[in-house]
Amino acid sequence: MPNRLHLDGEWPAPLTIRRGWAKATARPWNDDGPEAAVRLERGSSDFLHETAIQLRSLVESDLFSPALYSPSTRVWRKAGFSPFAGLEVMERMIGRDRAEPTHPAGPVESPDWDAVVDLDRKAFHGFWRMGRLGLIEAMAATPRSTVLETRSEGELTGYALVGSHMALAYLQRVAVSPARGGQGLGTSLVRASLDWAAAVGARTMILNVKPENDNARRLYEREGFSASGVMLELLRFED
Repeated sequence: MPNRLHLDGEWPAPLTIRRGWAKATARPWNDDGPEAAVRLERGSSDFLHETAIQLRSLVESDLFSPALYSPSTRVWRKAGFSPFAGLEVMERMIGRDRAEPTHPAGPVESPDWDAVVDLDRKAFHGFWRMGRLGLIEAMAATPRSTVLETRSEGELTGYALVGSHMALAYLQRVAVSPARGGQGLGTSLVRASLDWAAAVGARTMILNVKPENDNARRLYEREGFSASGVMLELLRFED
């Protein structure tokens, strides 16, 4: 039948859902919970709604959108998704007024994903962990991207995931081992991310942060970031 959804893959492996020209993907939200992350590549709200219904029968848990700018949420709302959480967008001009990292922090060609995922799990709680698939997806979201690391005696103590597209750089993730908190590793990773972005020609860096995460917001503010006045929305399927 021409209107039937076609699913490629077997959950909990990543899935691709198609109906004619329309296409969506789904993957586990992270490595620790049953939730699913859904991404609409192209298609209508009707296609997205049918996709969500089909996925819920497979996943048997909550389905979540990516973090979206407000205009992009319309198709999701029509498909039965409702706001779940907001993320504040912060930004700064990269310029030349950048402080030097106080700890060595540099890009790596081949990240040790096992170590990165393990550190992310320690640094974040439950739902807000990214997991291996989420981290790799974030790496692929921009034409240029890298993982920057801090290490002590060979052990990964912190990482940042940063990417760029044209004049914009995106600080996708910063995580520091809780055992190393308060030592300035997060600051060094932010500064190294700005240096990397400047080297690839970006002029502005943006990031998002939970409004209630006071420690992270203070760190970014100290490093020259300010609130843009824009919020991203994470939506959950409610139908």
